[in-house]
Order: sequence, then structure tokens, then C-alpha cells
Amino acid sequence: MCAFALHLAFPLTTWWWLAPFSIAGLVWAWSSLPPRAAALVGYASGLLFFTLGFAWFGETAGALIGPAAPVLDLGPAIFEALAFAFAAAVTSFAARRCDARVVPFVAAAAFTLGEQVRSTSAFGVPLEQLGTTMVDSPLRPLAAFAGGYGLTFATTLLGAALGWWLVDRDDARRARTAIVVWAGVAVCAALAYAVWPARHYAPPARRVAAVQGGITQTIKRSDAGLALALDRYTTMTVALRAQHPTLVLWPETVITTDLLASPPLRTRFARLAVSLGATLYAGGFWDNGKKYENALLIFDPRVNQHDVAVLYVKEQLVPFAEYIPGPGWLRSLPYANQIGAFQPGTNPVETYAGATALICWESLFGDIAHARLKDDPSLILIATDDAWFGTTEGPYEHAQAATLRAVETGRWVLRAGATGISGIVAPDGTWTQRSTLGSVATIVGDVGVAAPGPYATLGPAPIGLAMTAIVVLPFIVARVRGRRAR
Repeated sequence: MCAFALHLAFPLTTWWWLAPFSIAGLVWAWSSLPPRAAALVGYASGLLFFTLGFAWFGETAGALIGPAAPVLDLGPAIFEALAFAFAAAVTSFAARRCDARVVPFVAAAAFTLGEQVRSTSAFGVPLEQLGTTMVDSPLRPLAAFAGGYGLTFATTLLGAALGWWLVDRDDARRARTAIVVWAGVAVCAALAYAVWPARHYAPPARRVAAVQGGITQTIKRSDAGLALALDRYTTMTVALRAQHPTLVLWPETVITTDLLASPPLRTRFARLAVSLGATLYAGGFWDNGKKYENALLIFDPRVNQHDVAVLYVKEQLVPFAEYIPGPGWLRSLPYANQIGAFQPGTNPVETYAGATALICWESLFGDIAHARLKDDPSLILIATDDAWFGTTEGPYEHAQAATLRAVETGRWVLRAGATGISGIVAPDGTWTQRSTLGSVATIVGDVGVAAPGPYATLGPAPIGLAMTAIVVLPFIVARVRGRRAR
């Protein structure tokens, strides 16, 4: 029941206020059970939570693999649920070995650490992060100081303190701990808001635009899809001329052909950029014969008026969707031919003229966005094709990630989705422009300079170290005290 309630904190319902109470129920159960039983209950809860959360994976792709479609939802959930099992086991051990006053902190840190571990590396799945949905809550300012994982920790700490008290409501120490935790989180959020740099960002002065063609995945994949995309995106971009944008962003892979092998198309786009007097980012494919890549072609009339100026290739691909990691014989498995054959790119230039690009999946990784800050961009571009997921919760959760990236980095974000959601996000997480899902739309607005908080400097690594310390140190203290007592 609590795992289901926690799912409701995410889109489409987005009842974020349910999150701490759902965690309270989980911690109550985990701390009441022996470690092994707690881990099993935690795994079962996680399996339900992630299966529900990943249900949108197969919205379009499921049709490609027929009876095997449930694998798209259940397969990743089987592995991601281990994070819940870890948090449950640690909580149970802490309830039996640690000082009662620190158990909620250990439980919250274990949950956060599990989320961070499962969301990192090339095989990470940074979805259903509690911090992502909580960015729409009053805790948002904390993300500028501790990132999305800080939001996760604060939320789970609220729930853990409540759940730990419910185990024994007559324990005065637990009651005091719960009161102190809830008051402390409220005070921290208020202080974070008071000194939040993004509250006072400079007025935006640079005009940018995003084009949302509204072409669904089934049409895009048809023979007529390319012609439709070329006509629609060109026409909509030409119409922006009167708005005088300095940069125009198209979504991921809207041009469904190999642009390396299509010099006339590249010339056409270069001339379009010249006519606008703007830099144009066009999503398409790039096949040099050795590597098939998902790319953004950057047409800058100041640099090259006849061809692409710079190429940005997607570096972090979706495993088992865009490529198959591992040995080549895996391609012989059933339905493996439905998996993309992309290869990750390496980009000598990741930030161009103050803007750094993230293609779809990349924008979900907070560590990738933070790594891009080394070039000090003022603008983050997110080009995505969420048409794969129809009108499910997927596009909404992905858009929430753009809000979180803006707050974490203190940067403006320009987002272009093939069918939505497109828009402009200010450094404080406010969407100054936002399209509706499934529509045909152009987004035009202004962006400005960065207004970063401490997290933009610290990044996720110190948060992970802090969570590890909170998990480990209470057990060390308890063991030392036990030895002294003996």
C-alpha cells in the first residue's frame, strides 16, 4: 500500500505530499521486521513501485516486441528494487543496533544512497527519483544547496522520523526526534529559500526558441514522416524570424535520415540559420560508416553559412534500448533486432557559445549536468523525443527533471520535445514558457545569466560521501559502545 502511495507522488497525479507519509509506512514495516524479512519486504515494495513507475516504457516500444512487452516494465524493476531492499535491511539493522535517535537518519541516508547508486554510471536508471518529484514541493530551494539527492534525503528523513515513532508511540526519544526532524527540515528549507541566489537572478536578455512539431512516433517512423518533419520544422522555424531569436532548438532525431550522407539537407538548414541570423540545433542521425550516432547538428551562420559548424553526439545512451552492451552474440537473442545500434559519442566541444546540450536520457543524470558546468555555460539545452511515451506519465516526469537540473545548476534551461513538453525554465525552477503535451507549438522567450547555488560547485559526490557516513558511523559508534560495555 505504501509503495503504491509513493507511486502517486509522481506524475500523472504528482501528489508529492504523499511521499513522506508513504516512506513512514515503509520505515515502520522495515524497522519492525528482522533484517532478512525487511529486505524481502523492501524488495517486494520496490518491485511494485518501480513496475508501476516504469509502466510507460512500453507505450510505443512494446508494440515492437509483442508478447515480450512486459519485460520493458518488469525487467528494469527487478534490478532497481534492490535499492529498496538495501534501505530496508539497513533500517532493520539500525533499529536493532543503533541509538534510537539516529535510526531515522540512517534509514533516510540508506534510501538516498541506494537512489544515487542506481542512478549513476552508464547502466544507471535515474528515473523515479524522489528528489525529482519533490522539486515541485516547498522543499525546492534545498536542491540549490544539496541537489536532488538532498531533496530525497530531506523527504525520506521526514517519513523515517514519523515511521520510527509509530513503531513505539510511547517512546519519548522517538517523539522528540520526530518533532526535531520535522522542525529542522522546515527551518532548513526556509533558510535555503532566504539565501537562494536564484531568487534574485538577473533579468533575461537573450531571445531563444524551441520548436515542437507534434509528430507522433507512429507517423515519424513512417515513410512520409521525414517529408512531414522537414516541411513542418522548416516552416515553423521560418515563422520565428520576426521574433529575432539568437538560438533555435529542435528536438531529438526529428530528421529521420543520415545527415552525414545528406549534404543538400545540411545546406538547407545552414541557409535557414543564415536567414534567421540565429544558431540552429537540429536533431538527427549521423553515420560515418563506423559509428551510428544520435546527434544535434549545430548550424551557426557566424562560423559556416553552408554546412554544419559543430556536431554534438549523445554520450550517454539508453542500454538495451539504443544499444546492446556486451558481446556481439547478444544480437542473436529474440527481439534483439528491435534494439537500436547507436554508439556513444565523444565530443571535443560539449559547450558551444555558452550553451551546453543534453540529449533526452542524458538530462536525467544529475552528475552529467554537473560535469558540464566546468565550461560555465549560462544555458542548458535539452532536446528529447518523448513521443515514444504518448500521454503517459513519462513526458511529465522527464520535464520535472528539467526543473531539477535548472535548480541544481542555477542555469536557464531551454527544452524542446518532439510532442512536448517544451519550454524555458528559469534558474529557480519556474517555467517561464511551457507547451502542452501532444500539441504543435513554438516556444519563444528570453534567458539570462546563471544564478548558481552551492550545489553547482559541490556536485553529487559530496552528497554520496555524506550519505555513506550517515549510514556507517552510527554502527561504528554502537559497536565501540558495545565493546566498552562488555
